[in-house]
Amino acid sequence: MASHSIIIIGAGIVGACIAHRLSRTGAKVTLIESGEAPGLGVSAASFGWITTAAGDPDLPEDLYRQRLQAIDDYTALDREFGGRLLAPCKGAIVWGASEDETLDWADRHADRGSTVRLLGAADVTELEPMIAKPPALAAHFPREKAVDVSHACVTLLRAASDSGTDIILAQEVLSLEAEGGRVTGVRVSDRIIAADRVIVAAGAGSADIVAGVMPDHGITTSPSALVTLGVNAGRLSHVVDGGGIEIRSRANGDLVAACSVKPGDDDQEKQELASDVLSKVRRFFPGMENPRVEKVEIGLRPFVADGRPLVSTAQDVDGLCLAVAHPGVILAPEISRQVAELLAH
Repeated sequence: MASHSIIIIGAGIVGACIAHRLSRTGAKVTLIESGEAPGLGVSAASFGWITTAAGDPDLPEDLYRQRLQAIDDYTALDREFGGRLLAPCKGAIVWGASEDETLDWADRHADRGSTVRLLGAADVTELEPMIAKPPALAAHFPREKAVDVSHACVTLLRAASDSGTDIILAQEVLSLEAEGGRVTGVRVSDRIIAADRVIVAAGAGSADIVAGVMPDHGITTSPSALVTLGVNAGRLSHVVDGGGIEIRSRANGDLVAACSVKPGDDDQEKQELASDVLSKVRRFFPGMENPRVEKVEIGLRPFVADGRPLVSTAQDVDGLCLAVAHPGVILAPEISRQVAELLAH
């Protein structure tokens, strides 16, 4: 791979992980991002919970194992960066609408290999004293991690740049260039940038980039919302998922809450989300001093057709890879590993 020139399109968490991994192979790597900085797309609106607890315990074995492996992958990356990659987090505390639901959820995840410990109300208070009215029964997933995604993108790409990756920001890829059934590079506003391989990791924006050569890309989108709240004092030590709120503290002390949202991002819906989250924070975490909503972000999460691999290639254009998946934040290290293996062969 050392003799190859490689272009990565997209500086979200998937593109950043790929660039970080490939920068150490000796290949000539160029990353192109349409935004002014890394991690400003859907990554900026990502909750950043590296989890099995929030997922379906009935996932196929290989998919569940990927999510378990993701926790180890992020732990290793954080160690590589001296603890500067991940947000401070002591795992996740999760509960359902009833004790039976909580117990069933915990048992099913434990059966799949997740580390789970049941907590009574006193245990919850000991681990997370910010919860004003702890549930009678909760599940603690102590190995789960959290990542401030935009920060991680910047951190990974700074390391990639130090290893020789050329990072081009504020530059939109207008088209892919190919000749004789093989990719030759990409066209941007003022030039063509040549490459032996092109990896498209632009999330939902990947569909437009590859549509001409991969009409069966299978990419669809679904909106998600992230509400950011500032607080004067108080922080959560865990991801908390219960009572109708999914929330955690960022490294800088802000709170972020993940919310479901219907298609569309009109101001009225954002205002309703902000009001609902703020009300729950005041009710569930009264120790948070002066909580106030700073912003509500809507991100379009990319989904791909069932059964499509995390990394796929174009049938008619050699040297082109599509690296898009959901959940992209959780699977980004695995996607980067698969890209490296594909290019090596």
